Amino acid sequence: MNNNQRQGLSILFIVPSDYSSLLEKGVVSMILERDEGGFFKKVFNVHPYASKTQTLDLNEIHQLIELGPDYPFSILNFKGAGIINYLLKPIPIIKALADLVKRKHINVIRATDPYWCGFYAWAVSKLTGIPFCISIHADYDKFYSQIGRKRGTSLLFRMFERFVLPRTPLVMPIREHLVSDMLRKGADSTKIRVIPHGIGMEEFLCADFEDIQKISGICLGKKVLSFVGRLGKDNYVDDIIELAKRLSKIRDDFIVLFVGDGPEGVRLKTLVKECNLTSVVMFAGFQPREVVISIQRHSFIALCLKGGFSLIEACAAGCPPISYNIEWHYELVKNGETGFLVKENDLDSLTKAAIYLLDHPREAKEMGDKARKLAIARHNISHTSEVKKYCYRKLLKLKNS
Repeated sequence: MNNNQRQGLSILFIVPSDYSSLLEKGVVSMILERDEGGFFKKVFNVHPYASKTQTLDLNEIHQLIELGPDYPFSILNFKGAGIINYLLKPIPIIKALADLVKRKHINVIRATDPYWCGFYAWAVSKLTGIPFCISIHADYDKFYSQIGRKRGTSLLFRMFERFVLPRTPLVMPIREHLVSDMLRKGADSTKIRVIPHGIGMEEFLCADFEDIQKISGICLGKKVLSFVGRLGKDNYVDDIIELAKRLSKIRDDFIVLFVGDGPEGVRLKTLVKECNLTSVVMFAGFQPREVVISIQRHSFIALCLKGGFSLIEACAAGCPPISYNIEWHYELVKNGETGFLVKENDLDSLTKAAIYLLDHPREAKEMGDKARKLAIARHNISHTSEVKKYCYRKLLKLKNS
């Protein structure tokens, strides 16, 4: 038995993220799920463009390595030659990653975008012979166009996609609707495998949950319409404010509760004051996971106009969602059955859906129950983890063939 076999399997994640931002969003715990229930005995997570250089042992399995601005990216470091330094920047990153793969006997490499991280994974795989895969987590073109940036559609990033995706042994979009885009950008249809996001369902199914009146001061008797996520324009937060405005003109039995924060937080709070909506719109800010789950379970409606984990969690909590009919939402939101799908930016339909649920509590509960069953069937982490392990086994066979 060789040293690698004694130590067990290990994986390298290359992620365009930053530990401080993960802490702020309260999602660090997601990193600790990457070992897939013990399938990997060691998980190395590298953030190539972090705010500072550091190495953190999150636990005995998961190590986080961040490369900040102080990392010696450029091998030449010419003063006043920014473009040269920028073009040379990948070289020391690729070298560092390849050295890590060899030193730690890593078995699988996974990048979580098809751009720089995907390119690094390809390059390191070429240098080391270790198989790699790329997971796709969003419609990047749409996301960057919504927030006014061109990263997803710029020439450089289109070049990365067109180069890397056809050369990737396994492309793993997290949602079905992303498959067609991967095919259009050159991925081989036989090498695409959807890996749905998974969550632990126990906290959503337990009998007891915290009284959110004590947490948020919400008045008893008010029906909670909750938004959980990042307060950004791409999440249609302005449409939610408009919904609150419309509902406030005809009823006073509800509260719109924003949970989370983001770049639009200050502006939204100012807007709520200017529109005299402070009695019907509340901001809870970032909350611990157990509190968020309690809010989702207590909510009457989940406003997931654009949702990822928040939509899965709302459904798991048995809360009927209202979502825009975009991206992957149709996979969980079956219109009129598990919630409502409405046309993007259709405020009239959005308002009608909210009024229907508010006025029909029995039907709302039935939709929530169906949403919970569907979420458990599709996104229970015990199931989704098996899907990922199947993908990793395929990569390991490539290495040994």
